[in-house]
Amino acid sequence: MSTVKLFMNVKSAALGALVYVLVSFGGVAQAQQDTEGQSKQKAVRIESIGQKLIKDFEALAEFFEAENYAEATVILDKIAATPELNNIENAYVANYRGNICFSRDDLNCAIREFKKILVTPDGLPPAFYNQMFYVVAQVYFSQEDYRNALDYAQQWFQTQEDPPADAYMLVGQAHYMLQDYDAALPNVQKGIQKYVELGSVPKEGWLNLLSSIYRQKDDYPNMLPVLKQLVEHYPKKTYLLAVAGIYNELEEQPKMSALYQGMYDHGILVNESELVTLASLLLSQDSYYKAADILKKGFDDGVLKKDLKNYRLYSQALYLAKEYETAIAPLEQAAKLAPDGKIYIQLGQSLMSLGRWAEAETAIKQGIDKGKLDNLGRAVLALGSAQFEQKKYDTAKATFNSAVKFDGMSKDANNWVKYIEAEVYRIKELEKPIVISTDVEV
Repeated sequence: MSTVKLFMNVKSAALGALVYVLVSFGGVAQAQQDTEGQSKQKAVRIESIGQKLIKDFEALAEFFEAENYAEATVILDKIAATPELNNIENAYVANYRGNICFSRDDLNCAIREFKKILVTPDGLPPAFYNQMFYVVAQVYFSQEDYRNALDYAQQWFQTQEDPPADAYMLVGQAHYMLQDYDAALPNVQKGIQKYVELGSVPKEGWLNLLSSIYRQKDDYPNMLPVLKQLVEHYPKKTYLLAVAGIYNELEEQPKMSALYQGMYDHGILVNESELVTLASLLLSQDSYYKAADILKKGFDDGVLKKDLKNYRLYSQALYLAKEYETAIAPLEQAAKLAPDGKIYIQLGQSLMSLGRWAEAETAIKQGIDKGKLDNLGRAVLALGSAQFEQKKYDTAKATFNSAVKFDGMSKDANNWVKYIEAEVYRIKELEKPIVISTDVEV
């Protein structure tokens, strides 16, 4: 007695299912399904392959195992031309043809052949007949025809006492692809549970699918432990970043920051967006020096682009770290790159806080010239202040007088004008020569 296994490898990265039909020649034909499940069977009459076709089927099996599909097809055509084939002989011919079509990526042909087996169960082993529903479901799944895949899979489920994990995953993924996440969830959970009960680590694709379902349902608390399993069993940077992202969604920024810091310390964070995210997190945690150091190293290593966003963030970190002098250079670069004059005004104010009045005046003028300011009147007042501190009283007075026309600025501007006039008068008085009378009364 010879035996042949017909393997069908379903094209689903997430499922990776494997279905086979086991055919024996030399007596009663029989079939078995995947050992992960047993079909409900009852006593039925099973037909056998006729004696005159045994050698043809054995030769067919050998050519098929050798993947010599051309010769296998020749024998199939010969068998199919035999008058009065019984149902099991026709079924095995269709099964071989279906497998050959599938191996050639002719999925329409594969479905057509496999469906021929489902026309009638008469004379067929129940396990073999029932398994064809699952095979057809898998081929439909490969075609991305998820509704038909579900229909045939559900018919197969009705014949099973204990369906395997792969079957639940196929149904779960089909529901997912149809965006029916509520239906997908229990099937994927069941598939993973059955796999774990066998003592196996859940497949990476399965955990990813479960994680994606939770994301679609905005169920971040349940998504988090799934991502942690991925980190544990399939440690990858992408899963660590995903965990950090969930901490952010759950408003647990300290945990997100700690995870990013750990990845940075281990050399895992290497690109610009990751360094900027870490620096921003550290700033939100008041870790200004760390943020500034990370950004500086990013510039020095050439990882951070010398653009407006990065210069501005770096200057902010330095300023908050009270590194006021050091913060000036990146702020100047940001001001040059900005599409408006707002950062020049910020630069001018920083220079004023350092007592660098002439540079402050220049920066504020540049900001006013570049334009698009949120409050031009306030910028003009700042310009007048810088000029006043340089004792450029006439210029400062003219600047403050020009500020009077801006909404909400007239009071402050007039006060400045009066103050300048008083200061000028005071200075003139101080500069007057002191006259000492020499007349003495006798």
